[in-house]
Amino acid sequence: MSHSALSRFAVILVTAWGLTMVVPSFYRLIWPLGSLGLAVDNNGVVVDTAGPFENGLGRSPAATMGLAIGDRLDLRQMTCRKPRSPACAAVITILGGSGGLQDTFVGREVDLVLRPTAGKPGRIVHLRAKPAPLDLPGRLVLLADTVVGILTVLAAAWLVWVQPGWMTWGFFFYFSWFNPGQTYTYYAILQSLPLLLLVNQCLVALATGAAFAGLLIFAMRFPDSKPDPSWYRWERVTPWVGAFIGALTLLASANLFGVPTERIATAAYVCGFVIDAAVLAVLLIRRRTLHPRNEQRMRWVIAGCAIGLPSYIFAEIWEETGLLENAWGLAPSQTVLGLLYLIQGVLAYFVWMAVRRQRVISVAIPLRHGTVTAALALALAVPVMFLHERIAAAMHPTLHLPHWLWPLVLAPVTLLALQRVHEAAVELVDHAFNRAYHRSRHGLERAGRTVLETEGTTAIDRSLAEEPVHWLQLTSAAVFRYVDGALHRTEPTIGWAHATLQQLRPDLDGPVMECLTRRKPVRLLPQQWRGDFLPDEDQAPCLAVPIFGWAGQATAIALFGPHVSGSDITHDEYEMLQALAVHAGRGYDRAEMETLRRELRDLRTRLHDGLKVPPPLTER
Repeated sequence: MSHSALSRFAVILVTAWGLTMVVPSFYRLIWPLGSLGLAVDNNGVVVDTAGPFENGLGRSPAATMGLAIGDRLDLRQMTCRKPRSPACAAVITILGGSGGLQDTFVGREVDLVLRPTAGKPGRIVHLRAKPAPLDLPGRLVLLADTVVGILTVLAAAWLVWVQPGWMTWGFFFYFSWFNPGQTYTYYAILQSLPLLLLVNQCLVALATGAAFAGLLIFAMRFPDSKPDPSWYRWERVTPWVGAFIGALTLLASANLFGVPTERIATAAYVCGFVIDAAVLAVLLIRRRTLHPRNEQRMRWVIAGCAIGLPSYIFAEIWEETGLLENAWGLAPSQTVLGLLYLIQGVLAYFVWMAVRRQRVISVAIPLRHGTVTAALALALAVPVMFLHERIAAAMHPTLHLPHWLWPLVLAPVTLLALQRVHEAAVELVDHAFNRAYHRSRHGLERAGRTVLETEGTTAIDRSLAEEPVHWLQLTSAAVFRYVDGALHRTEPTIGWAHATLQQLRPDLDGPVMECLTRRKPVRLLPQQWRGDFLPDEDQAPCLAVPIFGWAGQATAIALFGPHVSGSDITHDEYEMLQALAVHAGRGYDRAEMETLRRELRDLRTRLHDGLKVPPPLTER
C-alpha cells in the first residue's frame, strides 16, 4: 500500500471513530437516557446527589437511597480486575468515562460499596437509573452540539484529504477528539461491554496525547505547513509532550482498578491549560514575522483559540473532575456544559477559514457581528419569556381562548415582530460601532454619482482607480478598458508602478476574464495568473469587477488589491464596488454618446460648409 493510500485509510479510520462517539447522541433527542443522579470524582468521593433531578424535578435515585455529598466509594472492592464481575460493571457506570453526570440507560442497576465515614458504617447501596429529564433548551443544545461536532470532524478530515501535511494532520487529530459533540450515549452503550470500554480508555489516552501534540504542531506550522526554522527545536519536543499528556490520561483511568486518581486527572487538565496557553503564545510570537496577508489569517486562528480553548477545558474540568464541585459547590448542568462545548465550534470555524482561504477579511468583522447579534438576542430573550408567561396566563380557561390561538396566530406574529426589531437593532448598533464602513459607503456612493455626470472616459478611469483606494484603504487598483477591441490598461493606476501587464487576453488571463462570463465580481487568489507581470504580492489584485454598459456589453474590468492591512475585501465592500461599477458602466456609455454626438455635429458642420447649404431646420 502506497504512502498516500495509507494516509487516506488513516483519515477514514480516525474520522469513523470520531463520528462513532458523536452520532449516537441523536438517540437522546428522542429517547432520554437514564441517570443515577450521582456525581463522583476520580477518588470515589461523592460530590453531587441531585444531578439532572434538581430544581423540583423529583429526588434522584442516589438521594432516595440516602447517599450524601462526602460519601466515598470503596475502590478497593469496586474494581475491574475481573472485567465480567458486577463490581466492574458498577464502577464502569460510575467512573467509566461518561463524565461527572454518569448517564446510563434507563433501568440499569448497580450496587455501590461505600467506605465507612464519620458516624456512618460501610454499606452497600443499590441504585436503579430512572429517566433523566431533558427540557427543550437542553435538547436544542444537544442537537447543536451533535451537528457542530459532526461538522468539525468532517471539516478537519476534508482539510487533510485535500491538503495533507503536518499542519492539517495536527488540526485533524485535535478536532477528531476535542469537538463539541457529546459522548454520553456512546459511553452508555460501552457500559454493557466492559472489555471494549477498557480498550476505549487506552484509545482515549492515545487520542488526547495526539490531540495536544497536533495542536502544538499546527501552531508551529501554520499557515503554509512548512517547518519554521526558529521553532524546529521545539517541534521535536512536541511528540514527548503528547506522550506525557497521554500517559497522565491513561493513569487517570486507574481508578477503575482501585487507585484514587483525582490529583492525576487534575494535573492532566492543568497541563492542558498550559498547552493551550503555549499555543496562544506561539501564535502571537509567530504572527509578528508573517507577511501581512498571512498575518490576517493568523489573527483568525488566534481569535478562535482565545475563544474556544478556555471554554472547552473549563467544561472538561467541570464535567470530568470534582474540582469545581469541591471548591465552589457547582454541580455540572448538561445544558450549560453543552453551551460551553458548543463554543469550541468557533475555533473550528475560524481555523478552517484561515487554512482554506489564502486571503481572509479582518477577523474583527465576524467577531463584532457575532457579539452584537448574541447580545441583542439575549436582550430580546427576556421579553420573549415574559410575553410567553403573560400569554400563558391569558389562556386561562376563564377567558375561553382557543387552544390553537397561540401556536397558529400569536406565536408567528410575535416572532415576526421580534425578528424585525432584532434586525433593526443590529443595524443601528452596527452603524454606531462601524462608522468607517458607513463613511466608505457614502464616499463611494458620491463617487458613483460623480461618475454618472463625468463626460470623459479618462476621468472615469481615474475615479474607478482612486476612489476605492481612498475610501477602502486598498493597496492597488487598475482599470482595463476596451480600446480597439482589446482590454488595455488605462492610466492612472495605483500600486502598479513596476507591473508590466498592459493588456488582458482571454487565453492567458482566464481567471480575470471569468468575471465577464459570470457577469459579477470574481475573487482572485494570490499568484493565480500572470504572476510575473503583476504587482508584488502586497498589491496583487484580489478582486476583478466587470463593468457593463446600458446594453449589457462589456466595457472594462477593474482590478483591486487587498487592504493595506493585508486583509481581503469584505462582502459589503464587494457590493459597494459592484454598485460603483454599475455607475461607471453607465458613465462610460454617457461619455461615449457625448463623444459620438460631438463627432456627428462636427461631421454635419463640415458637410454643410463643404456643400454651402444652410443646416437643417432642427439645428437652426
